[in-house]
Amino acid sequence: NTFSSAGATGCSNCNAGSTSSSGASSCTVCAAGSAVQAGTCTQCTAGKFALAGSTTCTDCGANTFSSAGATGCSNCNAGSTSSSGASSCTVCAAGSAVQAGTCTQCTAGTFAAAGSTTCTSCTPGYASAAGSSSCTVCGAGSAVQAVVLFKLVLVLSALLVSLFKLVLVLSALLVSLHWLVLLLVPTAVRILSLLPVPLAALTVMLVPPVPLVQAPAYLYSVHCW
Repeated sequence: NTFSSAGATGCSNCNAGSTSSSGASSCTVCAAGSAVQAGTCTQCTAGKFALAGSTTCTDCGANTFSSAGATGCSNCNAGSTSSSGASSCTVCAAGSAVQAGTCTQCTAGTFAAAGSTTCTSCTPGYASAAGSSSCTVCGAGSAVQAVVLFKLVLVLSALLVSLFKLVLVLSALLVSLHWLVLLLVPTAVRILSLLPVPLAALTVMLVPPVPLVQAPAYLYSVHCW
Protein backbone atom coordinates (compact mmCIF):
# COMPACT_ATOMS: atom_id res chain seq x y z
CA ASN A 1 0.00 0.00 0.00
CA THR A 2 2.89 2.29 -0.86
CA PHE A 3 4.43 3.43 -4.15
CA SER A 4 7.35 5.39 -5.53
CA SER A 5 8.41 6.98 -8.77
CA ALA A 6 11.82 6.54 -10.48
CA GLY A 7 14.78 7.84 -8.51
CA ALA A 8 12.73 8.10 -5.30
CA THR A 9 14.51 8.15 -1.98
CA GLY A 10 11.49 6.67 -0.24
CA CYS A 11 7.97 5.32 -0.74
CA SER A 12 4.68 7.16 -0.29
CA ASN A 13 1.49 5.76 1.22
CA CYS A 14 -1.46 5.17 -1.04
CA ASN A 15 -4.43 7.48 -0.67
CA ALA A 16 -7.42 6.30 1.34
CA GLY A 17 -9.53 3.93 -0.69
CA SER A 18 -6.66 2.68 -2.83
CA THR A 19 -4.11 -0.11 -2.51
CA SER A 20 -0.94 -1.42 -4.13
CA SER A 21 1.22 -4.51 -4.12
CA SER A 22 4.86 -4.41 -3.11
CA GLY A 23 7.20 -2.69 -5.56
CA ALA A 24 4.34 -0.68 -7.10
CA SER A 25 4.89 2.60 -8.91
CA SER A 26 1.25 3.68 -8.32
CA CYS A 27 -1.84 2.75 -6.31
CA THR A 28 -5.15 1.35 -7.54
CA VAL A 29 -8.42 2.90 -6.40
CA CYS A 30 -10.84 0.28 -5.10
CA ALA A 31 -13.72 -0.18 -7.54
CA ALA A 32 -17.33 0.62 -6.63
CA GLY A 33 -18.85 -2.26 -4.67
CA SER A 34 -15.59 -2.88 -2.77
CA ALA A 35 -13.59 -1.14 -0.07
CA VAL A 36 -10.14 -1.35 1.54
CA GLN A 37 -10.18 -4.08 4.16
CA ALA A 38 -6.95 -5.42 5.69
CA GLY A 39 -4.94 -3.53 3.10
CA THR A 40 -6.71 -4.98 0.04
CA CYS A 41 -9.76 -4.09 -2.03
CA THR A 42 -12.46 -6.45 -0.79
CA GLN A 43 -15.92 -6.91 -2.28
CA CYS A 44 -18.75 -5.71 -0.04
CA THR A 45 -21.01 -8.42 1.34
CA ALA A 46 -24.77 -8.54 0.72
CA GLY A 47 -26.64 -5.84 2.64
CA LYS A 48 -23.81 -3.36 2.17
CA PHE A 49 -22.60 -1.03 -0.61
CA ALA A 50 -19.61 1.14 -1.44
CA LEU A 51 -18.70 3.81 -3.97
CA ALA A 52 -15.38 3.80 -5.79
CA GLY A 53 -12.47 4.65 -3.53
CA SER A 54 -14.31 3.77 -0.30
CA THR A 55 -12.48 2.75 2.83
CA THR A 56 -15.43 0.82 4.22
CA CYS A 57 -18.66 -0.79 3.10
CA THR A 58 -21.85 0.90 4.37
CA ASP A 59 -24.97 -0.90 5.58
CA CYS A 60 -28.13 -0.44 3.55
CA GLY A 61 -30.85 1.48 5.38
CA ALA A 62 -34.14 0.07 6.63
CA ASN A 63 -36.56 -1.04 3.90
CA THR A 64 -33.72 -1.36 1.37
CA PHE A 65 -31.46 -4.26 0.39
CA SER A 66 -28.43 -5.15 -1.73
CA SER A 67 -26.56 -8.14 -3.07
CA ALA A 68 -22.80 -8.70 -2.73
CA GLY A 69 -20.58 -6.14 -4.49
CA ALA A 70 -23.39 -3.58 -4.72
CA THR A 71 -22.73 0.07 -5.51
CA GLY A 72 -26.05 1.12 -3.96
CA CYS A 73 -29.18 -0.24 -2.27
CA SER A 74 -32.59 -0.96 -3.77
CA ASN A 75 -35.94 -0.18 -2.16
CA CYS A 76 -38.14 -3.03 -0.99
CA ASN A 77 -41.25 -3.75 -3.02
CA ALA A 78 -44.61 -2.48 -1.77
CA GLY A 79 -45.93 -4.65 1.05
CA SER A 80 -42.48 -5.77 2.21
CA THR A 81 -39.91 -4.42 4.68
CA SER A 82 -36.35 -4.97 5.86
CA SER A 83 -34.04 -3.93 8.66
CA SER A 84 -30.77 -2.10 8.05
CA GLY A 85 -28.00 -4.16 6.42
CA ALA A 86 -30.48 -6.59 4.83
CA SER A 87 -29.71 -8.67 1.76
CA SER A 88 -33.42 -9.13 0.97
CA CYS A 89 -36.86 -7.90 2.01
CA THR A 90 -39.57 -9.76 3.90
CA VAL A 91 -43.16 -9.73 2.60
CA CYS A 92 -45.66 -8.76 5.30
CA ALA A 93 -47.67 -11.79 6.36
CA ALA A 94 -51.43 -12.05 5.88
CA GLY A 95 -53.25 -10.13 8.59
CA SER A 96 -50.64 -7.36 8.63
CA ALA A 97 -49.63 -4.45 6.41
CA VAL A 98 -46.79 -1.95 6.04
CA GLN A 99 -47.32 0.97 8.39
CA ALA A 100 -44.55 3.48 9.14
CA GLY A 101 -42.04 1.18 7.45
CA THR A 102 -42.81 -1.95 9.47
CA CYS A 103 -45.22 -4.87 9.17
CA THR A 104 -48.01 -4.04 11.62
CA GLN A 105 -50.85 -6.35 12.61
CA CYS A 106 -54.30 -5.26 11.41
CA THR A 107 -56.73 -4.20 14.12
CA ALA A 108 -60.08 -5.89 14.76
CA GLY A 109 -62.64 -5.06 12.08
CA THR A 110 -59.98 -4.91 9.33
CA PHE A 111 -58.11 -7.45 7.25
CA ALA A 112 -55.17 -7.75 4.84
CA ALA A 113 -53.75 -10.32 2.46
CA ALA A 114 -50.02 -11.09 2.40
CA GLY A 115 -47.95 -8.24 0.98
CA SER A 116 -50.57 -5.57 1.65
CA THR A 117 -49.72 -1.91 2.13
CA THR A 118 -52.86 -1.15 4.15
CA CYS A 119 -55.52 -2.91 6.22
CA THR A 120 -59.02 -2.83 4.71
CA SER A 121 -62.17 -2.35 6.79
CA CYS A 122 -64.76 -5.11 6.77
CA THR A 123 -68.04 -4.33 5.01
CA PRO A 124 -71.21 -3.98 7.13
CA GLY A 125 -72.44 -7.39 8.24
CA TYR A 126 -68.93 -8.82 8.39
CA ALA A 127 -66.38 -8.86 11.23
CA SER A 128 -62.80 -9.91 11.94
CA ALA A 129 -60.43 -10.32 14.86
CA ALA A 130 -57.06 -8.57 15.06
CA GLY A 131 -54.54 -9.97 12.57
CA SER A 132 -57.16 -11.44 10.22
CA SER A 133 -56.59 -12.12 6.54
CA SER A 134 -60.33 -11.92 5.75
CA CYS A 135 -63.69 -11.03 7.26
CA THR A 136 -66.44 -13.48 8.23
CA VAL A 137 -70.22 -13.11 7.94
CA CYS A 138 -71.86 -12.11 11.18
CA GLY A 139 -74.56 -14.35 12.63
CA ALA A 140 -78.14 -13.26 13.25
CA GLY A 141 -78.43 -10.93 16.22
CA SER A 142 -74.70 -10.27 16.31
CA ALA A 143 -73.19 -7.08 17.62
CA VAL A 144 -72.23 -5.90 14.12
CA GLN A 145 -75.79 -6.29 12.89
CA ALA A 146 -76.95 -4.36 15.94
CA VAL A 147 -74.60 -1.54 14.99
CA VAL A 148 -75.93 -1.53 11.42
CA LEU A 149 -79.50 -1.44 12.73
CA PHE A 150 -78.60 1.42 15.07
CA LYS A 151 -77.14 3.40 12.18
CA LEU A 152 -80.30 2.74 10.16
CA VAL A 153 -82.40 4.09 13.04
CA LEU A 154 -80.25 7.22 13.11
CA VAL A 155 -80.78 7.75 9.38
CA LEU A 156 -84.55 7.32 9.72
CA SER A 157 -84.60 9.73 12.65
CA ALA A 158 -82.75 12.32 10.60
CA LEU A 159 -85.30 11.88 7.79
CA LEU A 160 -88.19 12.38 10.20
CA VAL A 161 -86.60 15.56 11.56
CA SER A 162 -86.17 16.86 8.01
CA LEU A 163 -89.82 16.03 7.23
CA PHE A 164 -90.95 17.87 10.37
CA LYS A 165 -88.97 20.94 9.34
CA LEU A 166 -90.54 20.78 5.88
CA VAL A 167 -94.01 20.71 7.46
CA LEU A 168 -93.11 23.81 9.48
CA VAL A 169 -91.96 25.60 6.32
CA LEU A 170 -95.16 24.70 4.48
CA SER A 171 -97.26 25.83 7.45
CA ALA A 172 -95.47 29.17 7.51
CA LEU A 173 -96.03 29.51 3.76
CA LEU A 174 -99.76 28.83 4.12
CA VAL A 175 -100.05 31.46 6.87
CA SER A 176 -98.24 33.97 4.67
CA LEU A 177 -100.59 33.23 1.75
CA HIS A 178 -103.60 33.66 4.04
CA TRP A 179 -102.52 37.15 5.06
CA LEU A 180 -101.65 37.98 1.46
CA VAL A 181 -105.17 37.10 0.33
CA LEU A 182 -106.61 39.30 3.06
CA LEU A 183 -104.44 42.21 1.91
CA LEU A 184 -105.46 41.78 -1.73
CA VAL A 185 -109.22 42.01 -1.05
CA PRO A 186 -110.19 45.52 -2.30
CA THR A 187 -111.69 47.86 0.23
CA ALA A 188 -114.29 48.82 -2.34
CA VAL A 189 -115.79 45.34 -2.25
CA ARG A 190 -116.33 45.65 1.48
CA ILE A 191 -118.03 49.05 0.98
CA LEU A 192 -120.29 47.65 -1.76
CA SER A 193 -121.83 45.24 0.69
CA LEU A 194 -123.07 48.24 2.74
CA LEU A 195 -124.46 50.36 -0.16
CA PRO A 196 -127.88 50.12 -1.85
CA VAL A 197 -127.90 48.05 -5.00
CA PRO A 198 -128.10 50.99 -7.55
CA LEU A 199 -125.39 52.93 -5.80
CA ALA A 200 -123.33 49.82 -5.49
CA ALA A 201 -123.59 49.21 -9.26
CA LEU A 202 -122.53 52.81 -9.95
CA THR A 203 -119.61 52.45 -7.59
CA VAL A 204 -118.49 49.34 -9.37
CA MET A 205 -118.53 51.24 -12.68
CA LEU A 206 -116.51 54.11 -11.24
CA VAL A 207 -113.99 52.12 -9.28
CA PRO A 208 -111.14 50.96 -11.59
CA PRO A 209 -110.29 47.28 -11.55
CA VAL A 210 -107.78 46.36 -8.91
CA PRO A 211 -104.52 45.10 -10.51
CA LEU A 212 -103.35 41.64 -9.59
CA VAL A 213 -100.61 41.97 -7.03
CA GLN A 214 -97.82 39.39 -7.33
CA ALA A 215 -96.77 37.71 -4.11
CA PRO A 216 -93.36 38.73 -2.74
CA ALA A 217 -90.47 36.65 -4.00
CA TYR A 218 -89.49 35.52 -0.51
CA LEU A 219 -92.74 33.56 -0.24
CA TYR A 220 -91.51 31.25 -2.99
CA SER A 221 -88.13 30.46 -1.44
CA VAL A 222 -87.51 27.61 0.94
CA HIS A 223 -84.91 28.43 3.56
CA CYS A 224 -82.29 26.02 4.77
CA TRP A 225 -82.67 24.75 8.33
